[in-house]
Amino acid sequence: MQASRIALSRSSTLGWIGLGAMGNPMATNLYTKAVAAAAAHAKAGRATEQPSIVICEPSDDNACAFVEGVKAISGAEAAARVKRVDNPALLVKDAARVFTMLPSTPQVEAVYLGDQGLVAGLKGADASVSLAESVKAAPWLLGDAADAAIPAGKANSHSLFVDHTTLDPTAARRIADSVHEQTALDALMIDGPVSGGIGGAKAGTLTIMFGSASELATALASPLMQFMARAGGVVPCGGSGAGVGVKVCNNLVLAINQIGLAEGLALGKALEIDPVLLHNIFNTSSAQSWSSKVNSPLHEVEGSPGSRDYSGGFQTKLMLKDVGLALTAAHAHNLPTPLTWAAGSVYDAVSKDGEGELGTKDFSVVYKWLNDLREKGVEEGFKAGAPGDKQ
Repeated sequence: MQASRIALSRSSTLGWIGLGAMGNPMATNLYTKAVAAAAAHAKAGRATEQPSIVICEPSDDNACAFVEGVKAISGAEAAARVKRVDNPALLVKDAARVFTMLPSTPQVEAVYLGDQGLVAGLKGADASVSLAESVKAAPWLLGDAADAAIPAGKANSHSLFVDHTTLDPTAARRIADSVHEQTALDALMIDGPVSGGIGGAKAGTLTIMFGSASELATALASPLMQFMARAGGVVPCGGSGAGVGVKVCNNLVLAINQIGLAEGLALGKALEIDPVLLHNIFNTSSAQSWSSKVNSPLHEVEGSPGSRDYSGGFQTKLMLKDVGLALTAAHAHNLPTPLTWAAGSVYDAVSKDGEGELGTKDFSVVYKWLNDLREKGVEEGFKAGAPGDKQ
């Protein structure tokens, strides 16, 4: 799919940057559910502008897959209202509400604050219709809350940015503050990282934890985020950067839990305990967790990552990234996090094992890694005075 030329109404046009494994299904839900909401308003006799979407995605395959997905759900007419541009600055000239799902902090800084970024692109963008005014012509922008009162805010704020990336919480706040300062609040920014994985992104059942410095931004962004989330899954967490902060804290605990589960199951295997029995005991005792209930590494557990050879799911190298973000934030606030440091070392070793194949597997593959080490006798090298080892 090449960059295209389509005349769009900026106020009723969505923008999306980053159509990867998570971004593609999220953007598909956002746009197709907006199309469905607009159709419902029209059927009820309520005048409304039709949704359009502008995408910025370097991969031709990802862009084409998005268009085909839209066509399959919402039809050719909705797919024809998809426009592709080459950079964020061009995108924001066409779209008043922009969503991003990017790898990490450097990409977010470039997309928002770079020379061809969103803030730079606002220069010369149509600012004649405010965010609050635009919902009158396109009530679908408020989802099921089309008649809700809009909170007071800067009267002429005309652009809304929602970043779903998991990044450094300190950087998230700094970037949002910079957007607000450089645009004099003409643009409002929210950080809204997600939980639920690729499955949740496809099903539209994500949890979105967001940080917002503006009641107006919250009111305008929440209905659109709801198109991608489970019922009750759009959760306000505080000011700018708070959403990312909550996500990083959550993944810190998750990273440690998954290793603890792997070690417990691996020890059970070494002790020749039935792994399914141990799995069931964990899930009815104090060892239970999301990892033990949903993300079991055992191939004997139906529907688990282990049962599909750890394909799909949340990649080990991405968990390593999130642990690194937690460590960076802890360091910035002088907080000791010894278990997080240890978890980072484990995921780093798993990601580098062999040809790096395990780094692309679900992070529960740490269980396989531990058992492989045991079979190789690697544990012998750790017995020089390790805690609990008898000399």
